[in-house]
Amino acid sequence: MTFTQSVQLKGVPETLMITLYARAVEDQRPCPVLQDPMAVEILNQLDYDFSKFARGWASQLACVIRARQMDRIVQNFINTHPYAVIVNLGAGLCTRFSRLQTAHVHWYDVDFPEVIDLRRQVFGVCNGDSQSGEHHNHLIAKSILDFTWMGEIDCEPKQPMMVIYEGVAMYLTEAENQALLQRIQAQFGSIEVLFDVISQGTARSTSQHDTVSKTSAEFKWGINRSLDLERWGQGFVLKREEFYLQHFLDDLQRLPTFWRWVSQVFPALPMMLFKNSGRIVGLQVGIQ
Repeated sequence: MTFTQSVQLKGVPETLMITLYARAVEDQRPCPVLQDPMAVEILNQLDYDFSKFARGWASQLACVIRARQMDRIVQNFINTHPYAVIVNLGAGLCTRFSRLQTAHVHWYDVDFPEVIDLRRQVFGVCNGDSQSGEHHNHLIAKSILDFTWMGEIDCEPKQPMMVIYEGVAMYLTEAENQALLQRIQAQFGSIEVLFDVISQGTARSTSQHDTVSKTSAEFKWGINRSLDLERWGQGFVLKREEFYLQHFLDDLQRLPTFWRWVSQVFPALPMMLFKNSGRIVGLQVGIQ
C-alpha cells in the first residue's frame, strides 16, 4: 500500500524522512550499526523521492549511530524503571518503541497533527506493528511547543519518567528550547531529558548539510559547551554528554576514500574537526 500524503510534508516535518531513510538503508547492510526492519517496511509504503538523500553518507551514518546510542541509554533507563513513562517529542516515524523492550512502559509519541496522521496510516499496515492494539503506546497530535501536550501525559506522582527529543533541538531557537525545558520541569518535576545538540558552526551551515539542505528546513540553534545548559534553569544538571560522532571511526570501510586515508594518516584529525559537531546530552531538570 502506498501513501502520497508524505510528499506534502515541508519544513521541519519533512526531516523525518531523513532519519527514516537512514535507518532503512542501514538495516539492509551486511553488518548494520542499527537493525530496524520496520523502517524498511515503512519506507516501502511511501511515495517520496528518497534518492535526494542517497549521497548523504555522513548524515546517514550519524543518524543511525545516534539512534543506537540513544536506544542504549533509554533501554538502560527502562531496565532500571520498567514501569516508567517515556515521552518521545517530535517522534516523526521513529520506531524506538518497537525496537526496545517496552512491555510495561507507557510511551507517548508527540508530533505535528499531519505527522501523527501519517504515522497512524503507515504504522497501521506494517507487519508486526507495535501500535495496533497496543494500549501502552499513545499518540499526541500537537506541536511540541504547544505545551498543552503535557496535560495529556498520564503520570503518577514520583513515577519514573524520561523525555526524549532526537533530531529536534537544532530546529528550535535557543529561546524555544529553553522554554520547553523549563515547562517540562514545571509540569513534571525532576526528570531527565535526553536530546541531541549540534555545534554553533554546524547550525550556521544548513546550506552545506548533506541531507537537510535537500529540504526546506533550517537549523536555528547550536551550542558549543553542553555545560552552558545548566544556566537555563535552577537545578538543571548535565548528567551525560556523549560525542557519538567518534564512532565514525569504528569501521573505516564505511568512510569515503579520502576520509579513510585521513583517518589512517592523521587519526586525531577527524575527531578534532567533527567530534563536537553532534552530541547526545542528558539534562536533569530540577533538583532531585
